[in-house]
Amino acid sequence: MMHRTRRAAALLAAALLAASAPGAATAATPGVDAPPAPQPPRPVVVPAFTEQVLPNGLTVVLAPRHQAPVVTIALLVRAGTEADPPGRTGTAAMTAALLTKGARRGGRNVTATELARQAEALGGTLDAASGWRSSTLTMTVTRPKLPAAAALLADVLQRPTLAPAELERARAQTLDSLRVSYSDPGAVAGMVARRAFWGGSAWGSVVTPPSIQRIGPADVRAFHAAAYQPARTVLVLAGDVEVAEGLALARRLYGAWQPPSAARQAEPATAAQPLAEPLVLVDMPGSGQSGVVVAAPFVATDAADRRIGQVANAVLGGGYSARLNQEVRIKRGLSYGAFSEAETHPGGGMAQASTQTSHPNAAQVLQLLRGELERLAEAPPEADELAARQATLVGSFARRLDTTGGLSSLVVAQLVQGRPLADLAKTVDEILAVTPQQVQAFAQRHWRGAGLRGVIAGDLKAAGDALNALPGPVRRVAIDRLDLAQPGLQRGTP
Repeated sequence: MMHRTRRAAALLAAALLAASAPGAATAATPGVDAPPAPQPPRPVVVPAFTEQVLPNGLTVVLAPRHQAPVVTIALLVRAGTEADPPGRTGTAAMTAALLTKGARRGGRNVTATELARQAEALGGTLDAASGWRSSTLTMTVTRPKLPAAAALLADVLQRPTLAPAELERARAQTLDSLRVSYSDPGAVAGMVARRAFWGGSAWGSVVTPPSIQRIGPADVRAFHAAAYQPARTVLVLAGDVEVAEGLALARRLYGAWQPPSAARQAEPATAAQPLAEPLVLVDMPGSGQSGVVVAAPFVATDAADRRIGQVANAVLGGGYSARLNQEVRIKRGLSYGAFSEAETHPGGGMAQASTQTSHPNAAQVLQLLRGELERLAEAPPEADELAARQATLVGSFARRLDTTGGLSSLVVAQLVQGRPLADLAKTVDEILAVTPQQVQAFAQRHWRGAGLRGVIAGDLKAAGDALNALPGPVRRVAIDRLDLAQPGLQRGTP
């Protein structure tokens, strides 16, 4: 019986193999098996924005999108990590995290659990975040729930309880997250690269366990009082909402919010103050891989060649077929992926090429990342290469316009950069207008060797003697002595 069963299984397998072999006769079903024909390109339509400032200084932005009865509410406070008090990096992030953990509503204090239930009853979730020059609250609901959801966010923003017990929970969660990050070579390399490139600039701030430990309830309350002001706040309503309706809602919820007697001064623009050594090696004995990062200069938020830089970064590392991944993964198999990203700030910017690899290959991979940054200055992209990267950027932009959440995020990002909302309508044309020669010229201006800072974080003993052949002065730091709050990156250095 077992013999016959095995024989039947073998015959069935042979039949399936024959049917799937090249040249096997198969009957295609018209309209089902054939792939769909490509459709003509759709125009990318950016809505017309309405922007109005209330008497107390709060800005209201309406981004109409009537395809579906959905509205995303976004509140942007233009203050973030760069505004953290000295020695207490992470205060902005902790304050944002506590917004959804309790608020004064209807004359009583509402707990985090109650806030979550109220949001769920409206069909949405409360999301809070903080980053450079921004702290945000967002929620997406159906149109009938808009007034109630907007009132919920208004209370959370203006009247959070900032309870000490919730601060302790947030502190414990943040410290747990940092412990994980400090054991991850890729995360360590990224944090060290930020400090190595920006130095003591406001944009070089990195959250550390000691700074989180120092943050107390008074720090969070002081940050909220100083930063969460009407003049720094923008209410964005993106989706199925009429302009008159949105403005009336904003006046009702925020019209009585008064600015403080002393307005907070804007943070000064600060340029990069890079570490003297062009290479930092962080020893992490026993780590599974090495994190490798190369940081390079980028442009400021108001730079005329900002869009060219965006395209140049896409050519360098903006996708699977971009140059970094081609060289590191596809051609040599040294990593699962190598990519780059760029950030802009008042006063300057930074591009970061990064990957993870095995320890013996770390030195080679660092040279490859550096080499691709510098090669772009000598070898501009071919027409097809550039067109592929431009299509990726345009496609990503267009997809964000398809949802109310994506549309609101574009508006918020534009406001954080301090650029006119009307410029969003120029995005596609500006991306497609960039030429290979402009990309090359951008790399020649910004991505030369003297401005680059490299970092390898991993088991340096396992990396071998290849590290000794890397050019330039080197700073070595043991992971147990790493102190990202110090300009010298380690305890005991000035």
